[in-house]
Amino acid sequence: MKISIIGAGLGGLTFACLALRDGHEVTIYDKNNAPGGVVALLEHEGYKFEQGPLLVGDMLPGEPVYEFLKELGITLETERADRDIYMPDYKMVTPKDYKGPYWRRDRLKELFPEESDNLDRYYKFYDDVMELRYLSTLKPNLFNKLRLGLQALKLKKYFGMNAEELTRYFFKSEKIRTLYTGILADFCADPSEALGLSVVFTNFETAFDKRIPLERKGKKYYPGYCYIKGGCQKIPEALEDYIISHGGKIVYNTIVKKVEVEDKKVKGITLEDGTFIESDVVVGCGAGKDFFFEMVGKEHLDEEYLNILNTFRPMEAVFMLHLGVKDYNPNDYIRSSLVYCYGMYDLHKATVKLRTGEYHEGDDGFLIFIPSNHAKDFAPEGHHCITIYTVAPDTLKEGSWKDKKEEYAKKLIKLAERYLPNLEEHITTMKIMTSDEYKEYTHMKKSSFGGVVPIANQKNPPHITPVKGLYFVGQQSENAGGLGAVIMGSKDAYNKAFKKK
Repeated sequence: MKISIIGAGLGGLTFACLALRDGHEVTIYDKNNAPGGVVALLEHEGYKFEQGPLLVGDMLPGEPVYEFLKELGITLETERADRDIYMPDYKMVTPKDYKGPYWRRDRLKELFPEESDNLDRYYKFYDDVMELRYLSTLKPNLFNKLRLGLQALKLKKYFGMNAEELTRYFFKSEKIRTLYTGILADFCADPSEALGLSVVFTNFETAFDKRIPLERKGKKYYPGYCYIKGGCQKIPEALEDYIISHGGKIVYNTIVKKVEVEDKKVKGITLEDGTFIESDVVVGCGAGKDFFFEMVGKEHLDEEYLNILNTFRPMEAVFMLHLGVKDYNPNDYIRSSLVYCYGMYDLHKATVKLRTGEYHEGDDGFLIFIPSNHAKDFAPEGHHCITIYTVAPDTLKEGSWKDKKEEYAKKLIKLAERYLPNLEEHITTMKIMTSDEYKEYTHMKKSSFGGVVPIANQKNPPHITPVKGLYFVGQQSENAGGLGAVIMGSKDAYNKAFKKK
């Protein structure tokens, strides 16, 4: 079959690799000049910066993405990593000496002794969820299905809870509740919208101490997190090499204008210059509404699919500062390459502001990331790369990003100097990225950084569309966002398209 793929992000690249493996004719069209989408590196005045992924899941040996890439002959060097959290009036920093897999529980007991019993209850629940997760990874024979079912029964009462209800069930202190739900702000989600179990799945203890063993009784049990040495761009580069070596084509600096459909069947694509490319299969990526409403056409979709497109909620944007620094080692001040710095406890208020165009200017929180720790060539010798970013509205309620970005950048640097003293005087270069830049970068009308908001029971655009031969992948599809989810989701989409189990 002749397959045209729109977008050289991880979703499109993955689909292409599988199609080429099975002997199809594949061409990818992308508006940028390199693969990867938001995973692609940004190069600026001698520095390189990662745009999206920070800590990566599913990429260690034995984990889904690693094993999938290995099937394609791709192996990348990784290093386990963890992150720290700074709350407004306490810190959760990985201890210098290893204190076991539950050091965060013990630290919280010291800070909040009145919550000691509640913390024990939560970690019993945590262990039960981890067991459920482990059982779900085993070969689905009758015995394992029975074990999985019995374990699910133990947790049944929690399945209907949202994240706010679950954390209130376990904890009285808002300061502890926000520790466990704070990352939802990164996803533009209110705790009352997200599934209760997401509290565990966004707070695996292995994300906070890379020394925690991932094995139990000789078997892989816990998920781990890592950096890809040399940066996440190594993944799209490796996928691109596979595509080219297997006879595929990637046409860069090219915009697809229209997906041509006739009698509910895809016919091909039309490029911006008017060139028509006949295709048996077309794969779309990127912004769901932009793709289907403008490139495909509402008239070709059924009521169910249109309803999904009209109701699913993409995330908002980010305000990101990429800094090059000289004669300054950020590791002298912060232990981890990734630190979450929260400035508030009211996540509901923060979410409302975000969705109504009110930018918090960093006061509600921000992240500090040092990519040059795992990718030494990102910065010249003796220099470092530092990225500081916050979630932000796509469109400001008052003013514009163009007019405000310099002012907001200065403030964010000042806030970061609480943890990185005298940072500003060592900055040699700065690249400011707002929703305006990312809309251009990703070819989206609304900047949605990270995919879709994880709202319980929300349906996101399915891979299989009402148009025969038309498929949709990427961070705004049914698999939602995240490096691993996009890659494995695209694999799932390919298998559905070509009826493979």
